[in-house]
Amino acid sequence: MTRNTPSTTCCFCCHVKTGTFMLAVLTGVAGLITLVFCTLALSGSIEVQYDLGSAKMFNDLYENESYRHSALWIGVGNGVFITLISGLAVFGLIKNRSGFLLPFFICQLFNFLCTIVYIGSVMFYWPSIKANLLRCPQMPQEWKDWLMSVDERWLACIVFTVLFIVMAIKSYLIAVVYRCYKHITTQQVILRQRQDPEIMCVSNNKEKSCPIYKPPKYDDIQKVPLFDDMDEVDTKPAPPPYAA
Repeated sequence: MTRNTPSTTCCFCCHVKTGTFMLAVLTGVAGLITLVFCTLALSGSIEVQYDLGSAKMFNDLYENESYRHSALWIGVGNGVFITLISGLAVFGLIKNRSGFLLPFFICQLFNFLCTIVYIGSVMFYWPSIKANLLRCPQMPQEWKDWLMSVDERWLACIVFTVLFIVMAIKSYLIAVVYRCYKHITTQQVILRQRQDPEIMCVSNNKEKSCPIYKPPKYDDIQKVPLFDDMDEVDTKPAPPPYAA
């Protein structure tokens, strides 16, 4: 059992392995729900309604049966992929195998990059985004009235504050997964050094390393002949005394 330190603590109280485990389980559950939903939609057990309001181009696309099936198959593949990646992360956490965390970490990075692209698209289409929201049929009329009454600058401040908070949360979760990967890797290196007969000690300047070996066994020492037992040792005669 490892002791919690500032470098291995997340969310002010949890260990990084616990936080990463919870994140992997929640991501896997979300992927499993997506997989089940898309599978039921493909089998015809449930009916999916597509109502995109005034977006005529998307309505024309979703009226096509083959396009809707393709979108559901993409959802099935996405659900299988997310569930598999999350399962690998949970397996790596249980077995202390840091390599199984890398696919999950890469997916978190990709999700963060998608969030940045989404924020950029909101900034680019901001002049017309309010009108598009007002034409959305799924939005309640109370929300539409609130959008009409709020000032444009305050609305931009609220929207971008929420988006940047989401981006900060995702970046923190990425840092948690990375610190967990680093923690498990450090544990593996320490365990390998304990099991290795040759332990490397690094000097203070971290530039030179000196090997420290285990002492020889008693049987090996007995096989080494002593100096008195060596008959074939070439001994040189002593030099003659110096004559004055």
